[in-house]
Amino acid sequence: MQKDSMKVFGLVAMTCGALFLSACGSGPTTIRGRITDATGSPIAKAEVATQPETDVVVSNSRGFFVLRQRITELGESLPIKPGKYRFTIRKFGFEELKFDVNVKAGSNKIKSLQMRERTPDIEDTAPSETQDDQTAPMDSGIQKGH
Repeated sequence: MQKDSMKVFGLVAMTCGALFLSACGSGPTTIRGRITDATGSPIAKAEVATQPETDVVVSNSRGFFVLRQRITELGESLPIKPGKYRFTIRKFGFEELKFDVNVKAGSNKIKSLQMRERTPDIEDTAPSETQDDQTAPMDSGIQKGH
């Protein structure tokens, strides 16, 4: 009789454990991916932003990134909610990459994030206005000796 009660106890314990794990879900929602160029080389320090907003991250030296939280209007961090997100990935010298992802609870992996190189326009690096020679410099408050 004692063996039967041990079997029942084991079965109840396993059932409770399974129910506990299913009630907890599959852990916090995360979004991960890898950014590469056309040759498959990783792109480091590419900015990854989303709408609705999550934490803004940059890819590491191997092109990988992970988003784990969202930022509220008050600047607090909360877990990412499942739903539709608009991604924007930026890196100087590459075309901006925009796409939508339907994020589910748990771990989400985005595949094939390939950025195309572009030649920066002159407006990207040059100042938008030149200083007019007629504009007098501001008085620095330093007196010059005679």
